[in-house]
Amino acid sequence: MGRHKQHKPRRPRGESQPTTEWFGTAFHSTRGMQHLDVRQSGNGILITSSPAEIDGAPAAWPLRLRNDDDGQGLKEVAAALAAGRGHVFGVTEGPGYRTVLAFLPDHPEEGVGTLARVRTSEGPDGDVVFERSAERPMGLWAEAGENLRRIVPLLGPDAPPADEPEDCQLCPGCYRPVYESSTSHTLIGAGPMPVFGLCRLCVEGATLRSLRQADVPVDPQQRAVLETVAAALV
Repeated sequence: MGRHKQHKPRRPRGESQPTTEWFGTAFHSTRGMQHLDVRQSGNGILITSSPAEIDGAPAAWPLRLRNDDDGQGLKEVAAALAAGRGHVFGVTEGPGYRTVLAFLPDHPEEGVGTLARVRTSEGPDGDVVFERSAERPMGLWAEAGENLRRIVPLLGPDAPPADEPEDCQLCPGCYRPVYESSTSHTLIGAGPMPVFGLCRLCVEGATLRSLRQADVPVDPQQRAVLETVAAALV
């Protein structure tokens, strides 16, 4: 597993992230950009890891955390992430198996934490399968926890329950999740064809500058989008 290098994305001048949203990005020496997005979803929280590993393939993982106890459970999640402690979100039982959703600090190696949904089979030779997992530097999880701690008191008791996660699209320049309710959703024209759904950092050129500084691999399709945007900004 390659080294992680954490990076705090540059924010647009004159604007800040909404108080009920936060996102962060880490740069991995072999896997490129790894994003975390934390935001209010109804009266609960939505944590999106992009990319995560789902059934062995990379994909965005939106995890909806319900708020059924006046924010107490969410505060415990925030405290665990901020302190780098393990946390079990929940356990479900089925015929011959158990599924656990948990945060695993310093896993699979020191300095890296994993959000995972793990399925285990009963019996002495029971299989252990990571159905979903998202590895990020412990520092990025801690920053997510601090911002979650800030967002939870802002959740309104009268907000709708939001039983389903809000739909999102992945920014074509960096694969960061972009939600319809997010102020980072952008449409620009660049080159012969318009580029849709870019996040604000990619529109400003901050993503491409950061990638050049970090010297990490970039998907060829992402690089083509970012260079098209850069040419349009000249």
